[in-house]
Amino acid sequence: MIKIFSLIAALALMASCIEEGGFGTGESGQQQGTAQQGTGDNNGNGNGNGDGNGNGSGSAAAEMPGWAELPVMDLTKDTEGYLVSQSDRDLYYAMHICPDVKDAKGNLARNYTVAYSAVFHCPVWIAAPRHSMYEGDSGRTEAYGRDPDVPYSIQYSSKSTGGGCNKGHMLGSAERTASKATNNQVFYYTNIAPQLSSGFNTGSGGWNLLEEWVDGQVCRDTLYEVIGCYFEEFVDGYKEYQSPSLISFGGRDDVSMPTMFYYALLRTKNGSSGKAVKNCSADELKCAAFVRAHTNGLKGQKVTKTEMMSIADLEKITGFTYFPNVPNAPKTVANASDWGL
Repeated sequence: MIKIFSLIAALALMASCIEEGGFGTGESGQQQGTAQQGTGDNNGNGNGNGDGNGNGSGSAAAEMPGWAELPVMDLTKDTEGYLVSQSDRDLYYAMHICPDVKDAKGNLARNYTVAYSAVFHCPVWIAAPRHSMYEGDSGRTEAYGRDPDVPYSIQYSSKSTGGGCNKGHMLGSAERTASKATNNQVFYYTNIAPQLSSGFNTGSGGWNLLEEWVDGQVCRDTLYEVIGCYFEEFVDGYKEYQSPSLISFGGRDDVSMPTMFYYALLRTKNGSSGKAVKNCSADELKCAAFVRAHTNGLKGQKVTKTEMMSIADLEKITGFTYFPNVPNAPKTVANASDWGL
């Protein structure tokens, strides 16, 4: 029943966002947004959180929303009603809506979308908007548990760790503290990946330092991000190498440890333009990928242009298509100077 209710709520929200631009107009957010929400960017949420694209038409279960952060999703339902990929039935999707965080027009805001693998038993990517409206004083709820919108049988069964890894949030807890109910959702197992504990997901760890740098890219306009995993043999720009392996993690003995983690980022260059990204020219936007091999060897490594690549180059590695709802996203270029590198 929880799965059905959650899915119905998400699809109802999608259906309510046709044409008008996701969750409302950013201009409305600038006029009506609360101090907690900040100002908007004309991107559809009234507070910098939408995409201006609406949800298109047709069956909600078969049409991906127009949210700016989403990779291409070829949605369908399996026989049990779960959202899956039409081309890869081992790839499950869930779209999580904040239970009690609303935009300036009174609509519930989206939290994040996940693509989760039944083969790797691990998230493949998480897509989310970043904005100050999601930040508050709820703190960490530590509410680890299964995602109600993904089959329990393919998820972790406990919060136990192993393989030299700890529990790594894809979308961080600190990024969703506007309410306890919203923070609860980032503790779903589908938002957790095994990350090496001694030099990657730890103080001054390679991933932590990249996360902190990304925090600095959050702006008055919305930052759109995809946080992803990769599972094939990989060498990054620092010449750090990782090979595929299976580990015991989360109560399972068949979890694939990621060989690489990445951020794919998109935002306006100005940061406070008040424009929807879908209405921006390529010159007004910046997007790039930041990629690190999953090793302990990057502890203390600050973010540099060495780990940066174009979104188009990341697409060649992962096989996913990023930011399809932003027609002018400059995916073939990655200018280090745009990101202060």
